[in-house]
Amino acid sequence: MYKPLIAAAALARAALVAAPAVAQGTAPQPMTCPIGGASFDYVVPVGAPPLGERPDGKPYGTVAPRPLPECPTNGLVLYKDYTPAEVAKLEPLVGSDTYQALRKNDTQYYRAYWLMKEMGVPAQISLLALLQAGWEADGKPALRERYLAEFAEASGKAEKRPNDLRWVGMEARAVNALRELGKFDEAKARLADIPLAPLDVKVPEGPPTDKKVGEARVRRAWLAFLTAMGPAIERKDSTPEPMDLLPRSVALGRCLDRGAKLGEPQKAFCEKEKTEVDSLRQARVRADEELKALAKSREQSGR
Repeated sequence: MYKPLIAAAALARAALVAAPAVAQGTAPQPMTCPIGGASFDYVVPVGAPPLGERPDGKPYGTVAPRPLPECPTNGLVLYKDYTPAEVAKLEPLVGSDTYQALRKNDTQYYRAYWLMKEMGVPAQISLLALLQAGWEADGKPALRERYLAEFAEASGKAEKRPNDLRWVGMEARAVNALRELGKFDEAKARLADIPLAPLDVKVPEGPPTDKKVGEARVRRAWLAFLTAMGPAIERKDSTPEPMDLLPRSVALGRCLDRGAKLGEPQKAFCEKEKTEVDSLRQARVRADEELKALAKSREQSGR
């Protein structure tokens, strides 16, 4: 039994990797390394509902990716509960010079990706770990660039499955990776190879929990994302967070932030949405005034 640690590409509802089944909370969870037997404590981060995603799939408003349990002596990352047979196969891999060298400069999720490949884990799962390695590399441009390039290349070798939403989602992230790398011709070609017609479906009536409703919504979400990707590629926008590829609430929030450092494309977006931005700003001012009036009223009444 595995407990999902985190979901990447939430629009595709793709489970990423599975962590050992431990109770979630902030208290340290005692764990034992399956190789070497070292004991250590793992603090399970408390997740929060995401507030949409970056173009590379990293969710806003929550810890992502969640740290994996890691053996303190040999650096084995526990991306799942390993069976005895898997432990036997993992031991020489973790003890190898190659893996130990990865501990110096590479992230947890990249090491998980490397182990998954060596263990024969299907690409649709291992590539999700590589995708999240890119999130871990925020603030390290050279490392992030290397991960994005490897993700785009490796995903391009995967079997094409146009009717599989997991494949569609992976290709969408690959197109975005190529865009961020400034490889606009390659990004445009990969985008053109993703069939959009199967995504252009009508969402049936029913609760969001209904399987058909949920899948239809995911298809339409990917359609919207891929449709917006085209203009970003055409204008050669390699920024990590183009406004028209962000959740609308996030993009408008940045327009509202007078202290935000916006580039010319971002400023153009805000100017285009000026009417709504001004309306939101006025609503914010009114809300602040109401809160101040309420606080003053309570102070005068002594409550």
